[in-house]
Formats: sequence, C-alpha cells, structure tokens
Amino acid sequence: MVSRRTKAVAQLGIAVLTALWMVSMRRLLRSSDDESHEPTPLSPGGLAVGGAWGVGQVWAYDRDCWKVRSNRRRGLVVSLVGLAVERRLLPRTESFTYSLGFGRVLGVVVYRAWYGLLRPLPGGD
Repeated sequence: MVSRRTKAVAQLGIAVLTALWMVSMRRLLRSSDDESHEPTPLSPGGLAVGGAWGVGQVWAYDRDCWKVRSNRRRGLVVSLVGLAVERRLLPRTESFTYSLGFGRVLGVVVYRAWYGLLRPLPGGD
C-alpha cells in the first residue's frame, strides 16, 4: 500500500509538471509569428479563485472533511457538486476559465510543497 506522503509528493510532481507545461505552451504561443494564436490573457480573479479552489480541494482531502478520502462515493459526489458550481456560478469567459485551471494547479503546488514536502500531512491516516 502506498503511503499518503508518497501520494502527496507524486501529486506535487504532477502539479509542477502541469504548471510547467502550461507556462511553456503560453511561451510557445507568444513566440509564434501567427497573431491569431495569442495566448489567452490571465484573469487575476480566475487565478485567485482557482488557487483557493485547488488549496481547498487538497485541504479537504487531507483532513478527510465530509469523508471525501475514506468514502469514494462521497468523494465523487463532492467532486460533482464542485463541477456543477464551477459550471453554473463562475464566469465562463475563456480568460477566466483558463486562469481558473492555472490557479488551481498553482494552488495544489503551493499546498503540496508546504504540506507533503516540507511539513507532514495534516489529518489522520
């Protein structure tokens, strides 16, 4: 069985690679000669909401809030509710949506670097 810390470090690695990929794609689009492929502008609100969302998700998972870690069915329901909230309540502009995803990844990177790499994971096993 894989330990929670190993999973957290793997999640950090995946989030870092995802963030690097997103940044490299933005640089590639910016350096291209085709003006129709400009990168999507970043929305500060989208970055903030996404960062808080990413931190909140891993925070709730680590502490097993609402039993999202120990009960797969409940974790799935919470994920679906989060998806519905995202689709219904948040702006659907391209800039906000992209920034939301990028902010979410950055939120996971920051949280996992602090809890999982530098400090022990909160919550019980």
